[in-house]
Amino acid sequence: MADELPNLHGFTFIRCLGKGGMATVWEAEQHEPKRKVAVKILNDDISSRPQDVESFYAEAKSAGLLDHANIVTVFEVGCQAGHYYYVMELAAGYDTGRWLARKGKLRELDVLTVAESVAVALDYAVRSIGLIHCDIKPANIMVDGDGTVRITDMGIARSIKGEYANEYISGTPSYMSPEQARGDAELDARADIYSLGATIYHLLSGRALFAGKTDDEILECQCVDQVPDVRSLNPEVSAPCAVMLAKFLAKDRVNRPENWQEAIAMIRAVLNYLEENMQGDLLGLTSCEAPSTMSLMPNSSETIEVAEAKTISPVKYWVLVALGAVAAFVAAFLLCQK
Repeated sequence: MADELPNLHGFTFIRCLGKGGMATVWEAEQHEPKRKVAVKILNDDISSRPQDVESFYAEAKSAGLLDHANIVTVFEVGCQAGHYYYVMELAAGYDTGRWLARKGKLRELDVLTVAESVAVALDYAVRSIGLIHCDIKPANIMVDGDGTVRITDMGIARSIKGEYANEYISGTPSYMSPEQARGDAELDARADIYSLGATIYHLLSGRALFAGKTDDEILECQCVDQVPDVRSLNPEVSAPCAVMLAKFLAKDRVNRPENWQEAIAMIRAVLNYLEENMQGDLLGLTSCEAPSTMSLMPNSSETIEVAEAKTISPVKYWVLVALGAVAAFVAAFLLCQK
């Protein structure tokens, strides 16, 4: 079905938007109501697993209850001729994976601005209906034509197997939390916080966690191994951002931010730090002692202190302004005496 236009009643299919390990996405025109939509049709191997299909229906319908500017809306879920699908709004723009492919690595300010929108949307999903994503990655984060950040596959990734799958594990290995990699049954928002950390690392460094390894090797590495400090791959990243990443990527979820509100506060603290010329309340983002997937450079706190020391205080600023004015007056007076 992925090789030719689908034939589903109520839709006129236009073109294929993308293919993945679990589904194919099509641009289509829905007949009633008349609108352009994106239709994601599950691959046949997934459609043949009754337990996955049941879970898919339940969580996709839950996702349809979400109404948030940063979440792509799911309109309906259906099945025709053995093909399971869901219909969502057609989001114009590009995903952050394509943005990264074009740029090589992204600016810290841009990445954290995107991350803030993702975190706010996921906080809304958890607090509204208790829904977590379980497959946050660059390909599932869209940027609209007007710059609005949108999360795709909300409520879908947890219910069916992703790009890597076995009986117990679903998701995308490079962004999976250690508890997902182990196949733990009880997951919460902290799994998504880890995945957002892995996504931020990839966007800033241009390199995914444990790139170059097989899926099975990556799963093991997520539990026991480390990657270098992001600043070794992108020296322009600030020290507070690196510390925040180490906290998001803590091996044990008890050492990560407890919830999305705490994670959002950390992201905003780093954004304020950048926007206010290396000043502001860092909310303790000066060190991370807990075991983390990202090893921090030993001088993280020193880097922050040096950056803050270079900032001119308001009192010093106005003293310098006054001295400059006096010097200008004296120079003008001397010129008038000639």
